[in-house]
Amino acid sequence: MRRCYFCFTEYEESFTVCPHCGQVHSSDPVVPIHLTPGTLLANRYIVGMAANSGGFGIVYRAWDTKLETIIAIKEFFVPRFMTRVEGVKNVIVNKKSQEEYEYRKKRVLAEARTMAQFGGHRNIPNVFEVFEENNTAYIVMEFMQGCALDEYLLQHNGQVSLDFVLLVANEVGHALQALHEHKIIHRDVAPDNIFICSGRDITIKLTDFGAARLLDETDDSIDIVLKPGYSPVEQYDKSLNIGPWTDVYALGATLYVMLTNTKPDESTNRKIEDTVVPPIELNPKISNNLNNTILKAMAVQRHMRFKNVEEFLNAINGEKKIVPLNQEKRRRRMRRIAGIVATCIFISAMATLLFNLLVTKKEEENLEAATITVWFSVTEKSSEEIAMKNMIDDFSSKYKSITIHYEAIPETEYYRRIREASKEGKMPTLFESTGLHDDVLMNTIALDNVIDSTQYDECIFMDDYLTCYPSKKQMPLAIEVPVAYVITSGYKYTSYESDYFTDISDFDSAANVSTDKRYADLLNDNFNLSGFADASAFLNPSRNLSSVMISSSMAINEVRDLQSYGKKYVYCDKPKLYCKYTYEWSISQCSQNEQKAAEVLLSWMLGTVYQGKLMLDYSANGLMVPEIPINEACFIEKTSQFDSLKPLKSIYGNFVFYEEEEDND
Repeated sequence: MRRCYFCFTEYEESFTVCPHCGQVHSSDPVVPIHLTPGTLLANRYIVGMAANSGGFGIVYRAWDTKLETIIAIKEFFVPRFMTRVEGVKNVIVNKKSQEEYEYRKKRVLAEARTMAQFGGHRNIPNVFEVFEENNTAYIVMEFMQGCALDEYLLQHNGQVSLDFVLLVANEVGHALQALHEHKIIHRDVAPDNIFICSGRDITIKLTDFGAARLLDETDDSIDIVLKPGYSPVEQYDKSLNIGPWTDVYALGATLYVMLTNTKPDESTNRKIEDTVVPPIELNPKISNNLNNTILKAMAVQRHMRFKNVEEFLNAINGEKKIVPLNQEKRRRRMRRIAGIVATCIFISAMATLLFNLLVTKKEEENLEAATITVWFSVTEKSSEEIAMKNMIDDFSSKYKSITIHYEAIPETEYYRRIREASKEGKMPTLFESTGLHDDVLMNTIALDNVIDSTQYDECIFMDDYLTCYPSKKQMPLAIEVPVAYVITSGYKYTSYESDYFTDISDFDSAANVSTDKRYADLLNDNFNLSGFADASAFLNPSRNLSSVMISSSMAINEVRDLQSYGKKYVYCDKPKLYCKYTYEWSISQCSQNEQKAAEVLLSWMLGTVYQGKLMLDYSANGLMVPEIPINEACFIEKTSQFDSLKPLKSIYGNFVFYEEEEDND
């Protein structure tokens, strides 16, 4: 008797075709790197024909000899650095890729554990076993009859009913809700990973958890998993700004395809120019609300999407009315502008009173005795240490029960010191955390008490804080903005009268504009640049080749060093000026008394006392801290006091701290 390697029934060896399913008998793998049909795994599973394969694995039909049932087995196999000789079970790993191989194999085992948590969920496949063999790993899963959604759409020429679309949305949505409740993000929702199970009742299952990640995972090796058309912009880098909104985008794009038979453009292209056609224009049968829901789910900017799957499903099922995306953007802009105007008026009238009330409140607050350490980085020509010392002296005079030991560490050593302290479990209580990786920030606390402080409320630029810092583990004390540094006299100079520019083309071509590649993200957000120049073309007096440098306000001290040149600062004036939070601080996990003291100190640093000292007192005579204060009163004071910064006072209502497309209406 021989066994069919497709349906696994037995039949007479004299037959060359299975009488049960019509499959031609063959012991040769369809692809040489696949396991040979008939291979026995774990002394239990007979491997059959490969069902499908992808970038991270091969899925085989298989026969469980103990339970006598068909199952599916996923073999970890990455063709990029793994291969197999036809007829040989063991895989061969490229020696240069051994480290990545070990990492990805660990991820396969993690995938199995992830799926096993949801064995009882109707929309997630069951996992029965995981084992290692043949120099690789295997996941044993339930075998599902049916086909993937992409194949289903091909079979139906892209024409499916609205009821079926809503069924897929709800079934996949329920699977995602279960994952998100456990802080797991799938990251690969797309038609090829949605399986339509055939049977008396149609069941939809979300498959392939190979890209899934925990939200609080701090592994340095962050995979960039992309599926053009379905992956939102945050998946194109390692910023870790993923969340439920990431899967919402992918599910929205999947529904877009089902409704229109058209795959949307890549999100990175849409970020530059969003030409996606509203689904209602391609399928007039859908409602306006469903059209608005799909477009909101697929918004390029994550803050414009649904925050979670539940909100998305409520809208899909008609339980919530969704306004068009451009209308919602206008509402948000108007609210932001109204808030800015109202706050400016209020602060102008009440600044003195609020300050006195704040001081009184803080003087009356009773903190338990605690000793805390404060670390921060300093550069050769900065005044942070002077400002910090004076600020700590002021703070200590009001909170006598708190002892503060601070250390100013040269910038060249700071990040090494902080990482070593993190590994040794000897973190400072309060420390500057600008640019630190999540493997350090995992040992810090959420700053909810700082967010609830009076000083936080004084900071007008915090509207977008929760969008940029969803974990709330860092608190920015300043912002940076794009600046054009213009040489007005000297060896090479240009005449530019205005205090503002809107685009690089505003400057004469003879200026030979250089674009500072150190701040590529900031400049790209505002000008969509295709290339960057070395800042030395502008900053090196001995071979100055450029009279204009498009850079960041963080470069102000370097430009001040060009003593032999006259210069001016020209700011970008656009309806939406993308800026960045900077000078970030965090609090490490510590005792309750230390945490409370650090929270009060960090709140103090958001207030006018510290912001004034750090950002204002030492700006004269070349001692310039480049950060722009986040506290509104200090921002207004600074932009009123210094001629070079006065133009900012007229445009700060345009500042945004997340990527947002322009309205097209």
